Amino acid sequence: MRTRFRLVITGSPGVGKHTSARLVANKFRGSRIIDINKLAIANNAILEGKDRYGTSIDIKKVSRLIEHEAKTNRKDLILVGHLAPYVINPEGISIAIVLRRSPYELISVFQKRHYSPEKARENIASEILGITLYDSLTAFGKDKIAEVDTTGEMPSQTLDKIVSLLQQKSRPQFGYIDWLPLVNRNNDLQRFLEY
Repeated sequence: MRTRFRLVITGSPGVGKHTSARLVANKFRGSRIIDINKLAIANNAILEGKDRYGTSIDIKKVSRLIEHEAKTNRKDLILVGHLAPYVINPEGISIAIVLRRSPYELISVFQKRHYSPEKARENIASEILGITLYDSLTAFGKDKIAEVDTTGEMPSQTLDKIVSLLQQKSRPQFGYIDWLPLVNRNNDLQRFLEY
């Protein structure tokens, strides 16, 4: 019998977190997705302003809710959201996968989502600088982190990589995705990182 997993899927907005979570849940029937944002909204864990991390959720409350779900749930869990590094206890986590996507692909994703130019620029800058990777590494530790590049891939290809990591058929790697040289080569540093 296979051991249960507690999978974290995180990354900047637009990298494919929720699509990947749904595909993993379909692959591993009986698993349960916990969407961190939906959990916060459903449990009135939204703050009036922003906290020290720049989020508008009650981190302590959401952390307690996730902890309760993890303890009481007998299913495989897929915890998904860009706030994962701030609200999930690393104990009991099988692996935390940080999805990454080229800032040039994110432009069209954010246009389709009708993000304001400021919101798009902020999220693209975060992806270029690897903020979610750094925060995940700090929160979960290097032994539980894997980066997966979704640039130019079909969701099924990303799923294959996640499944391979979950089944320990491939070794988790991180630190190999770096958008800064690409953006610099294209003379777009000021375009993406200007505030």
